[in-house]
Amino acid sequence: MKRILVSFAALIALSASLYVLWPEASRAWTWRIAAEEPAKLAELQLADVFDADMAAAEIKAALDRDDIELAESFAALAQERAIPVPADLKARLDYARGTLQQLKRSAVNFGHGFVTGAPESAAGMAGAATGDLLVYGDVRDLAREGWRAAQGQQVDPLIASLAAAGLAVTVGTYLSDGLAAPARAGVSLFKASRRAGKLSVNLVSDASRLARTGKTGTLVTAFADLGKIESKAGARTALEGLRHADGVTDLAKVGQLAEKNGSKTLAILKTLGRGAFALGAGALTASFWVMGAATNIFLLVIALSTLFASLVRWLWPAMRYAGAKAFAAV
Repeated sequence: MKRILVSFAALIALSASLYVLWPEASRAWTWRIAAEEPAKLAELQLADVFDADMAAAEIKAALDRDDIELAESFAALAQERAIPVPADLKARLDYARGTLQQLKRSAVNFGHGFVTGAPESAAGMAGAATGDLLVYGDVRDLAREGWRAAQGQQVDPLIASLAAAGLAVTVGTYLSDGLAAPARAGVSLFKASRRAGKLSVNLVSDASRLARTGKTGTLVTAFADLGKIESKAGARTALEGLRHADGVTDLAKVGQLAEKNGSKTLAILKTLGRGAFALGAGALTASFWVMGAATNIFLLVIALSTLFASLVRWLWPAMRYAGAKAFAAV
């Protein structure tokens, strides 16, 4: 009888713990499955963190910085998720979208991007890309790095390699009637992000290794992925993706996210960071929840089996006695 009580108590305890574990384990398993689908992964995480308060705060902050592109991205994300935006913020955003305001910003940013190759907006990126497409940008960067070398200053080998690669891709763009245009845009974006110091350390290391070992095919694919991100979600989104990518293969994941979400991708990356397309540290937590639930179920089965066996042993003498009595009566 004692064994039966112990088994029953263990069964109750394990059932209670499974009741607590199961929701989190189920959620963690869903995240694990979504790890290979950036758009689905981002959707799951946005459901937890993105609400009306965050939307209003982010739109206001972007408007205060005159970052209209980011404000528009957050407004689009809020609209898609049926989150209301305060009327005063809508009015500010509508004014900022006015033709005159946009022309003024675009002209200044385009010129800055064309001359320096260090854009901070879509218009600035267009200027930098135009400079590169006209060869001026890559020649400027090679000359700048050459001058630094002549002066004994530190040279950025990645910028020099990208500029040299850019010249080759530009020729390919003209010869292929524009088929290499995504890669050309990707080189410009990569250079701009490197110059602004927004490339992650791991991405710089990965790109440098590929350039040093002559694996240009992988690099060109990454540049093309980056160009596709720009075409789907804008230059700012591509630059933001570069900031969070840990390697060139991550750019394909950002591309999948951009293809699904378009202009909203910038707001998603700003909100979730690298978590928008990679599970990262959350993978370990998810594994613990899933393993915990699986272990609990395993122990629950053992406890149930033990309880059943104990009941059979306890009832067996009575059953055997009743059977013998019945047999004797016959």
